[in-house]
Amino acid sequence: MPTVRSIFLSDIHLGTRACQADRLLEFLRSYVAENVFLIGDIVDFWA
Repeated sequence: MPTVRSIFLSDIHLGTRACQADRLLEFLRSYVAENVFLIGDIVDFWA
């Protein structure tokens, strides 16, 4: 499992039909990161 200093996530849109949360989890589990930055449009409450 590769170690990285930071992972930047943007435009995830959790809560929408097009969201691929399972793929996101697979991606996140494949790295060891010191920091995970959530940039914007992570959750859509009104979707």
